[in-house]
Amino acid sequence: MAGLISDGLENYISSHSESGGAVEKELRNETLALGSSSGMMSGDSVGNFLKLIVKINQCKRVLEIGTFTGYSALMLASGLQENGELITCDINSETSNIAKKYWAKSPHGKKIKLVLGPAIESMEKLEGKFDLIFIDADKNNYLNYYNKSKDLLSKNGIIIVDNVLWSGRVLSPEDKQSISIDNFNKFVKEDKDYWNTIVPIRDGLMIITRR
Repeated sequence: MAGLISDGLENYISSHSESGGAVEKELRNETLALGSSSGMMSGDSVGNFLKLIVKINQCKRVLEIGTFTGYSALMLASGLQENGELITCDINSETSNIAKKYWAKSPHGKKIKLVLGPAIESMEKLEGKFDLIFIDADKNNYLNYYNKSKDLLSKNGIIIVDNVLWSGRVLSPEDKQSISIDNFNKFVKEDKDYWNTIVPIRDGLMIITRR
């Protein structure tokens, strides 16, 4: 999904920020070659932000909902300590195979575990708590993922949700996905047990923690 800033500014941000290694760049190039579906990949700015959050919070366990071709998983894993663990859930075996190919090339790939299947079902089978949960999957299920994530979140954990501005369409939501995202944003804002803010990075990231 395209962001709210111009391609020129997005490129400027990327060129003036830390970039991923050779494996990440190769993965991005193969993903971009997929055509229109490549918009599902997190951009450099999102990837760097996720890595930063993992590092400064010294996260040990991370859960990702929505793998796609594995770029964001690789960036999250690169912020983890050597004994850290990232579990990523997806339903698409074809794009997940691309992810696994590049994880195998990275020293951080050993930290990543892929769980294939409907994400809600996968989440219900998980044990233990997670220090960070990143949600970037089918938008119509955002609320379901959020509610389940609360059960899996560690005491001081963070939930990050991508695409919450949906290229600005949340201002006048008409299609099903825009309405779902807008309803999700409103629900979280009214959740008395959690604090949230929206950061306008690329297509909007919502950061959520317990009060």
